[in-house]
Amino acid sequence: MEWLKEILNGLENAQELEKKITEGIGKNFVARADFNAINSAKKGLEAQLLQLQEDSKQEDSFKQRLEELERKTAAEKEEVLRKEKEAAQEVYLKKRFDEAVGENKWRDELTEKSVFAEFHAAVAMDVNKGKEDMEILAELTKDKNYFLNPNRPIEMAGMGRVSLTKVEENKMRALMGLTLKD
Repeated sequence: MEWLKEILNGLENAQELEKKITEGIGKNFVARADFNAINSAKKGLEAQLLQLQEDSKQEDSFKQRLEELERKTAAEKEEVLRKEKEAAQEVYLKKRFDEAVGENKWRDELTEKSVFAEFHAAVAMDVNKGKEDMEILAELTKDKNYFLNPNRPIEMAGMGRVSLTKVEENKMRALMGLTLKD
């Protein structure tokens, strides 16, 4: 503040004026070092603010992805519960089906699966409400050769019984114009 002393030199009350001017300058102005420190702190805070804003945007993106994953997880849980319920229902119906079949043996596995599918559909029908499982199965298998017949008559040569293969062979021979086999 030497420049101020030079200006005020030779005036009355120079020291008093210098003191008041210095106080006024101190109140209204900041030293360059303080200004630079405050300015660099301000720039640092602005950079932090920008970083926080970017992080906030990324956080929103993460929140959206998290919500989407939570929705997918909830949907998958519902699907798993539905499939477990269907599997339990399937096991229950299979047990009822096996009890209705009892000691009977199926002709083959494909027939068993087919009749089970028909049984599954028939149990759900309103027409069959109140009916026993054996009644429903009897209706499905009535007059059909689905079960093995353990008491089937044995085919013996010379007993007048023609096997299915000979019948088919004779049909083909007749179509070709050949003589029939006995």
